[in-house]
Amino acid sequence: MTIRKIAAVAASAAALTALTACSATDDSTDDSTENAATATTSASTDAAATAPVTADVLQQQVTIFFDPAAPVEAKAAVLEHGSERTAVLEQFNGVLAGYPLTGTVGEVTPVDDDTVTASTQIAGPHGGAPMPLTFEQVDGRWIIAGDSICPILEMGHLPCN
Repeated sequence: MTIRKIAAVAASAAALTALTACSATDDSTDDSTENAATATTSASTDAAATAPVTADVLQQQVTIFFDPAAPVEAKAAVLEHGSERTAVLEQFNGVLAGYPLTGTVGEVTPVDDDTVTASTQIAGPHGGAPMPLTFEQVDGRWIIAGDSICPILEMGHLPCN
């Protein structure tokens, strides 16, 4: 009986060792699966962060800029240094009320990681003309670059300051 007890204890010990080994193997498999999932998620996030901006995204900013009913604060939010131009944006809303303009964003061309240019058709009651607009990515949002605003304001005989 003693030999049986020793054999049983040995068998139990072997079984526990096997279970622990399986458990350890399962844990490492779970860890590697989890690490792979984290790496994939991180890569996807990085890819999304560096994905090129679309014309649709830029169009939203242009639409707000040319909307005479858009509050000055909304216009300032879509412009680089917009908060410094609230007085001229107020005047621009007045110009747009009497002479509505629209902008339609076309082809987008990357300049660098956070700058793109977009061919934009500016149209008014008497026709239109293509105008390249530059957009900057600031704090994860695309905004119209300050230099691109000046020619548009000047069309309305407004200062660019």
